[in-house]
Amino acid sequence: MNNLDLQKLKGYFNKEKITSNKKLLVYLFFVGLSTIFWFLNALSKEYTTSINYPVYYMNFPEDKVLTNELPKKLNLRVKAYGFDLLRYKLSTAFLSNSFDVNAYTNNRITGSALNSYNLLTSNIEARIQKELSTGIRLEAVSPDTINFQFSPILEKKVPIELDLKLAYEQQFMQSGSIVPEFDSVLVKGPQSLLDSVSIAKTELLELSRLDETTEKEIDFIRIKGITFSPKKIKVNIPVERFTEARKNIPIKIDNLPDSVLLRLFPGDVKLSYFVGMDKYENITEDHFDLRVDYLEAASGDGNKLKVELKRSPDFVSNIRYYPQTVTFLIEKRKSVQ
Repeated sequence: MNNLDLQKLKGYFNKEKITSNKKLLVYLFFVGLSTIFWFLNALSKEYTTSINYPVYYMNFPEDKVLTNELPKKLNLRVKAYGFDLLRYKLSTAFLSNSFDVNAYTNNRITGSALNSYNLLTSNIEARIQKELSTGIRLEAVSPDTINFQFSPILEKKVPIELDLKLAYEQQFMQSGSIVPEFDSVLVKGPQSLLDSVSIAKTELLELSRLDETTEKEIDFIRIKGITFSPKKIKVNIPVERFTEARKNIPIKIDNLPDSVLLRLFPGDVKLSYFVGMDKYENITEDHFDLRVDYLEAASGDGNKLKVELKRSPDFVSNIRYYPQTVTFLIEKRKSVQ
């Protein structure tokens, strides 16, 4: 430590500075004490002031839906002593007060043709006074009127659209149609919103490594102002172990005149597919329909015809066939003498 540092250290312990600091502490003590007395004196006086009264609305008419914004807080002009005001503000700093719509409107809206109602807040002062501390006297409420705008709740049925993302374990597959518990759902809401709802789409159901039949319950995607009945839907996902099968399927011909013979080379296709083990023995050639169109051959455009799969069972998957095009020869049928 050098001489300069020693001199600075001595300066901190200088008697004059210590004396000065003591005077400052005494001064601050009396300032704080006088502030406390002033604060207590202020709290002991009676004031007329305004306070916020946060509200949340509940118990709306069951047959109607609210279509306008309501004030989230009321402004109350009150008279009270400072202690009571302080106690109220501390106790309600993070709370909202319930506003029972049916009770405050005397149940005039439920079951009636009335869709608009103006509530004079002067008529509910007695109810609000009961919610306040006993030392606070309510003198006025602002705004002086709360306007409720309702729309009748209508309903209609709409089809259900499933949103599924499924992945299966190796050697397992979907064994049939995935059908929801119901084919439609009842939606309720104001006509302005209901007109734009044509389907009830479910939330995404994502499942992986499926190796057995599974049943799940899915929520509908929420639409503000619209309710669904039922609120959820059950869906059954049939799963089974599969095997790969192969068959030779003869090719059929569309639009072939009686006077013409169309020879195909080859005349059948080799077809492979995945099928569930329990349906393996039930599959026959008749379950598949592969065809070419004579009109395509008659147009004279090339010597190949495209083979199209027109029909196959809904419980098979990953269908492949070869060849997908065949060559052809057109001959006239010999008339029978």
